[in-house]
Amino acid sequence: MLSSDISFQNISKAIDLISKASKLHQNIEDVFSVCTFFAYVLVFMNFVNMVLLNTTEFSNIELAIRAPMYIILFSWIALHFMKVTLTASKLIDTCNDWRLLQMDVVKNCANMKPKRSEEFRYLLLFIKCSKLDLVFTGLGMFQLNRSLLLTMGSAVLSYSVLAVTF
Repeated sequence: MLSSDISFQNISKAIDLISKASKLHQNIEDVFSVCTFFAYVLVFMNFVNMVLLNTTEFSNIELAIRAPMYIILFSWIALHFMKVTLTASKLIDTCNDWRLLQMDVVKNCANMKPKRSEEFRYLLLFIKCSKLDLVFTGLGMFQLNRSLLLTMGSAVLSYSVLAVTF
């Protein structure tokens, strides 16, 4: 609708939808940020615990019973953390798609050659107010994206090598 008719009503509707989406994202972020951070910490703690269990001898029957429980717990937490991270990265992809759509609106409006300076001001208002940068974080310490999984994998591998060598 904005690519064909740039008017104050259309821009106000678009900005209202963007602000509602941003508020909804912030509410979800407030709820899940703490849980995400603790899941991140639990992945590392359970992995280090599994590595340490594997370096000890299984002469004690209690350790032999505890090891499969830790493996199951680690697998469950790591799988769900990876699932949440990949889902959160889809939000980043959506924001990137929004930037492309925003550029299309500007390109289409530039081709229409605004008849009035008022339409040009509306276009500038749209560009200024339609920024959409939504990411999920873990208490603001890290962003959930695909590169986080690579970083976690390399850190887990490094810690396991250190634990095994000592």
